[in-house]
Parts: sequence; C-alpha cells; structure tokens
Amino acid sequence: MIHHLENENIKIAVDSKGAELKSVFNKPNQEELLWQADPEFWGKSSPVLFPIVGTLKNGIYIYDKKKYKLPRHGFARDYNFKLQEFSDSQLIFSLESSKETIEVYPFLFRLEIIYTLKDNTLQVEYKVKNLSDVETMYFSVGAHPAFKVGSNADDFFDYSLLFNKDNEFKATCLKDGLLTTDKNTITLTNQKIQLNYELFENDALVLLDMKSDKVTLLNNTDKNILSFEFENFPYFGIWTMKDSGFICLEPWAGVADFDSHDQQLENKTGINTLKPKESWSASWSISIS
Repeated sequence: MIHHLENENIKIAVDSKGAELKSVFNKPNQEELLWQADPEFWGKSSPVLFPIVGTLKNGIYIYDKKKYKLPRHGFARDYNFKLQEFSDSQLIFSLESSKETIEVYPFLFRLEIIYTLKDNTLQVEYKVKNLSDVETMYFSVGAHPAFKVGSNADDFFDYSLLFNKDNEFKATCLKDGLLTTDKNTITLTNQKIQLNYELFENDALVLLDMKSDKVTLLNNTDKNILSFEFENFPYFGIWTMKDSGFICLEPWAGVADFDSHDQQLENKTGINTLKPKESWSASWSISIS
C-alpha cells in the first residue's frame, strides 16, 4: 500500500513494502526528485538496507558457530512494514523479527523508519531496537535513495555533487561486490565532483573515511537541486548505472565484507552492536531550495 504525506513544499509517497520512499515531489517547482524505478536499469527508488549493507563473502556469515545466508543488502526491503503511526507531518513504519527472519538472522529486533516533513525538508530516521532480554544484537543498516538527474541519460553529465568538508576521496575498490585493500584517489575541484558514468565503471564509490555530512546536488549552472544531510552514518556510497539518469547517495552504518573477512559476524567491518533492550538511531534528510 502507498501512503502519502505533504505540506506546502513537498509531497512524498512511501510504499509499506520495505517502507520504501517512492516519490519526493518539489511542489513549488512541480518537479519529481526521486528516481522512478525504471526496471530497465534499476527497479528500486530508495530501499532500506538491513540487517546488512552490501554483499557477504560467499553470501554467508557465521554466528555462534552456525552459518546463515543473506542476500545483498539483507531482507528488510522485501517485507511489508506496519504503518505504526501517522499524522499530518509524519509516517512511522515498523518491522519486527519473526519466525521467518530468525531463520536467517537470529536476533529479536524492531526496525522503525520515520518520515517527517517540516517546511522544505524531509527527514528520514532509522531506529533499531534489540528486543532480547539477554542477547547482544549485531546489525548494519543503510539508506539507498536514488535521485533523478535530468530527463535523459545525457543530462547526467550536467550535474555535480558538492561536499561540505572534503577536497579528496580515497574510494575503497570493490571486486565481485566485496571490499578490497585497493583504493582509488578522486580529487575534487572546489569540493565538487562532476558526474560522469566512468566514475562508476567498477561499481559504487565506497567512502570509508568521508568527512562531509552534507552533499548538494547541483546542475550545470550551480543551481541547488537538493541538499542531502546525514547523521550517525559513518560510511557513504555513491552509485549509478550507465545511461540510467539517476545518482544514489547512500549513507551507511555498515559495509560489504572485505574479501579477506573470516565471515564471523562479530568481526565484520562496521558492524553495530546493541546490548539487550538498547536502541540505536541515525537519520538523513533532503532539503529543497
């Protein structure tokens, strides 16, 4: 089911399946900002990544001496979330552990995705709670929103990304979806990257030590299309598909396995831990001009 929320500046649509954001409409400009999930390239708009981000080595992790399988980015995006609360300015979706999830992820959890509109900003908050009375919980979570860049594939080259605290990146290279020790240096010009598809020939740009917490999408006249800010997500990914006409800005609390990983969940790079009954939260936001 699709749920809507709007104010005088922004209208959004969220699908209860995966609590996935499906539309962010700039009302003053009458412009859709979110990629509309063209299956020819990528049939998603903004999936929720949980309880892992990225790819597991051999598709498997080990916990308490038992092997478990999880697909890339986990399972949350494939489940129907409950609309827990709604108001004129907020939608709160929740997903809880079940017999089915415990077969692949042996932890008791509640995941909440909270969409809030205020003035010209959409805030998206992720809350994770360990429901167990006794067991420590291990998890990763991430966002994967894709934004339109023009009306056709060639328009991609007319956009740039401005970072508020970086002049250079050392992107960690991926091989077959796994992180490696190789890095690719990307020099920014006036803290900007001009978009081109060649940047993504070898998959996403994975930034493990990015300083910025704000990324601005600009067009070729330096007009601000949107500002993207995030909090408590230590890692960041940028991704597109050739000729698609979208750019993904992905704040992560967790990353794919390194190719040298021992597959033990507790030893996974970027893994988060919650003691019994503890909670964790992080957020990202979109602001329009």
